[in-house]
Amino acid sequence: MKRLLVTLCVLLCVFAMAACGGAETSYPDIPVTFEPDCPIMAELMSDTPLRSVADAFHDALSALENGDRVLVFLLDGWGWEKFQYHRDMQPFLSSLNPEPALTVYPPITPVALATVVTGVQPDVHGIHSRADRRMNYGVTDIFAEAARLGRTVAYIQGHSGIIQTSLLPILSPDADGLYGSDNEIFENARRHLDADFLFVHFHGIDDMGHTYGPYAEEVGVRMALIDECIQYLVENWGYGTVIITADHGMRRIYGNPYRLGDHGNICHEDMIVPYIITQRGSSNE
Repeated sequence: MKRLLVTLCVLLCVFAMAACGGAETSYPDIPVTFEPDCPIMAELMSDTPLRSVADAFHDALSALENGDRVLVFLLDGWGWEKFQYHRDMQPFLSSLNPEPALTVYPPITPVALATVVTGVQPDVHGIHSRADRRMNYGVTDIFAEAARLGRTVAYIQGHSGIIQTSLLPILSPDADGLYGSDNEIFENARRHLDADFLFVHFHGIDDMGHTYGPYAEEVGVRMALIDECIQYLVENWGYGTVIITADHGMRRIYGNPYRLGDHGNICHEDMIVPYIITQRGSSNE
């Protein structure tokens, strides 16, 4: 029965990609893969979230068009099941009542980041792998939309920009050997709290998950640190719309003692992430 479901799921994925991209669309370098111990897509689809990571673009743009300020956090590797397991280590984020959301396939950072900042799927923006950096011509990102509306914009990244966007990111290489680049990301974000649109990409949850596995104590400790950073930034940012989500989740893997977590497959742990949208204060306060 499970083999039948896997076969049906693969066929559904193939038909869906053909329907979205037309007869000429093919992605031979992106094999559809499943983990034996990871729920397959057919099971995942039986309880598909109503939210999508693409909502971040549309929710942010709607708020900006309504004259609001917008603060977006992308927490790399912050999967739904990882969040639930370490929920007690994230009191601030937990208090915002995250919803589950579906990310894109393959669930890896460049592909999902492109969808978060453009609101379109990979067959439209053109990022399909870690090697891809340039989006298709004509695809507009949220930074260009915010600038078009005359809003001040800041984009805070880690040590690299990952994909090309209309706005060059403010990079945050690890300068002190502590917490990866997360403390540098926090400091850069803190310096730009006056922006009308601020996009902040934390990386440590993913980094720790790859090394120790998604349910390790070290991951929970890093989540606690980032939870405190986000609370500080939100409380000192003032009024406006706050959006918090992730690019992908992560599952435990075996066989490599130096890499105990990974992502990139069609399964619940990789494909489902938290999504938060909340309103903080008002322009009259």
